[in-house]
Amino acid sequence: MTWTEEQVRALVTDAGTLKRGQELTSPAKWANLGQTNTAAWGECAGSGAKPYLTGIDLTEPAFKCSCPSRVFPCKHGVGLLLLLARQPALLAPGTPPAWLAEWLDKRQTRQQEQVGKTVATAESPAPTAADPAAREKREAQRLQRMSRSAAELEAWLVDLIRSGLGSLEKQPGSYWHNQAARLVDGQLPGLATTVRELAGLRHAGPDWPERLLARLGELYLLVRAFQNLPQLPPDARQEVLQQVGITQKKEELLTASPAVADTWDVAGQLTWEEDRLTARRTWLRGRATGRFALILEYAFGSQSFPTALVPGGSYDGAVVFYPGLAVLRATPVQLTFQGLSSGARPELGPTQLLDDYAHALARNPWLREWPAFLSAVRPVLRPDETWALAHETEPGLLPLQLGASTEAWQMLAVGGGASLTFFGEWNGRAFRPLSYWPTAVTATPARP
Repeated sequence: MTWTEEQVRALVTDAGTLKRGQELTSPAKWANLGQTNTAAWGECAGSGAKPYLTGIDLTEPAFKCSCPSRVFPCKHGVGLLLLLARQPALLAPGTPPAWLAEWLDKRQTRQQEQVGKTVATAESPAPTAADPAAREKREAQRLQRMSRSAAELEAWLVDLIRSGLGSLEKQPGSYWHNQAARLVDGQLPGLATTVRELAGLRHAGPDWPERLLARLGELYLLVRAFQNLPQLPPDARQEVLQQVGITQKKEELLTASPAVADTWDVAGQLTWEEDRLTARRTWLRGRATGRFALILEYAFGSQSFPTALVPGGSYDGAVVFYPGLAVLRATPVQLTFQGLSSGARPELGPTQLLDDYAHALARNPWLREWPAFLSAVRPVLRPDETWALAHETEPGLLPLQLGASTEAWQMLAVGGGASLTFFGEWNGRAFRPLSYWPTAVTATPARP
């Protein structure tokens, strides 16, 4: 399997571990290096007499090391993977040593057992609650608290609109934070997150009143939908529950929804900090089905993400989609890394993107990000010093949402002045690029 340094960097969430791993990429620090199509190994010199035995299962990837570190991957694992990406010829083809072969065999056995459990869970009937009456009572009490909290939020929104957006100038930060806290207490965390986001829209650009008013309208629509939950169709009901922060448990999801098997290419990935967590949004696209799948995962501190998804990578396996109005979010069942993606990608222009987004928004008014490939476009600098995408033949410009001002110049450098193909997210106002590449060239992850 071929690895790039960019993929390794995207895989390691802890900056300190990445830095220490880079210090271990000197071949002089390693002995007995080797690799197969699915594994890599080596012995890294440490401060003691015995070297650290380091191995990688490249199918996920997963790491094993004899060092005492509790961080996975540790610096030795990161160093070995970076060495594989930079100088693969140093790792001679061979047979894994006994200590690594034993670990790989155990991993394969566990994976097979997990697949068996998943299939059994999907085929077995839903378990019956030990005390249905007690469960119904708890659910009724919970729904009552949530309904009361939603009604309070509706009154808060109506009062805000009646007072006008100008009245917000007199409101302290606690105006938003207190309302969000009440929603958390009312077991509506999704609505609480939205209220916190509203606070950040004030004076965020010249069009902030328009954007804030639109988000307030979306929030009011969501509150009213939640209050009329029993009257909604099943898909709409599930969508509203997800939006207010009630996510179906993975065990229930695997029982209720079928797994979709395919070869899944990682189209793009975005990582950001959220409180004390590292959050990651990964977009997969199935080669046979053509479906997009959004994998949303969190890692605490220096922990790794539950699923090792490498930008530009390709995986065989299955995912299960969450029900809703726009069926995009999914959870992986079992994904096996196959190397760099080489699958064909759709070629869309801005007009098709906007049409697809309009149809999706008509189905789901709370749609936040819509995944799309854009081809034959290049970044251009507008007179107001903002960037947009211009198509080779279609008129108009598509605004760009960039993480840094230098990002557009990096895109121009990658394209050498020619048009590029992008994958990214359209939010109704701007396109956020997550990866881009010239024709017939491996995708380059956009820098966060």
